[in-house]
Amino acid sequence: MTAVPERVGRVVYEPASSRREVLLATPGLVAVLGGDCTPAVLSRVWAEMSSSSPSLEKVVESIPLLGHDGVASFAVAALEGGDAHPLLVSVVARGDSVVDLYSEDRPPRRFSSQGLQPWHLASFSRVVGIRFASGASIDPVADAPTVSGAELPLVFGAASASSVLWMLDDRHAVVDPGARGGSSGPPPGETARDDIEITLERAPGRRRARHGGPSEEANPPAPKPTRARPCRVRIGSQAPFELHVPVYIGRRPRGPRQTGGDQVMLIEVPSPTREVSASHLLIEQRGREVVVTDLKSTNGTAVTLPGSPRIKLSQGDSIVLPPYSRIEIGDGTVIEILPGAD
Repeated sequence: MTAVPERVGRVVYEPASSRREVLLATPGLVAVLGGDCTPAVLSRVWAEMSSSSPSLEKVVESIPLLGHDGVASFAVAALEGGDAHPLLVSVVARGDSVVDLYSEDRPPRRFSSQGLQPWHLASFSRVVGIRFASGASIDPVADAPTVSGAELPLVFGAASASSVLWMLDDRHAVVDPGARGGSSGPPPGETARDDIEITLERAPGRRRARHGGPSEEANPPAPKPTRARPCRVRIGSQAPFELHVPVYIGRRPRGPRQTGGDQVMLIEVPSPTREVSASHLLIEQRGREVVVTDLKSTNGTAVTLPGSPRIKLSQGDSIVLPPYSRIEIGDGTVIEILPGAD
């Protein structure tokens, strides 16, 4: 089992009151199937995506193409590579599903089956955003990955969706409150699942890129720096504070040796039973992303993302958290990640 690439981004969707498309998401792997797929097919595809060693091929093979359960349209995208290998996005499309791919330094591209049977496969480099659509929901390709700000996140699970966007780099996203959709809540009957605990070790792994070849440029241009609004952090019932500098939290936290103008914040929390380690947790904002790192704590750290199961971090694990995520470090200490102040 290979490691999940560090930059798995985040998936957001507009919920649908009726099952137009079904979104399945795990770290590094996203599938959007036509709403006519049966529960048996969804169960089979999800079992493959959430297995300990999934692959793009196995997921596609788990989707029947003919017979009563045949799925006429679907799209599957997977991250491949990382570390010493170029990060690629491999995409499979069938039927009237389309995938719009946004890159750092080129116009957006629309990928579809182009009438090929049984489906069309291709790989792309330097992708910063992926939008999935099908049938009547297909709009012209937008100039940039656009969100209304009312979409819901999905890290690990399934949902009925009318629009799906996988953002690999939030710096390239455009927020337009007037964008199509903007439902403010989950579909009827769908509730957030926070009673299930998973570990990052159970999150699907990604294989090395099998399509080979270096990225299209040996030295791709560095993205232009953007000034991100600081998110906020709330510990227990205390007033939230803005995340301007890295924050170390624990019974008696100690940050790294400070040099030059480096600054950090040290926050002590009570721990009568010593469930919280001396230096337990690091929270820092990198661009628009909030990264939480367990500092090899004794009892570990648990995080709950909106609409997703509870995840148990192991010693030294890091994870990117969206706003309204919760962090538990022991002895009743709950930390919340909040959006930046207006």
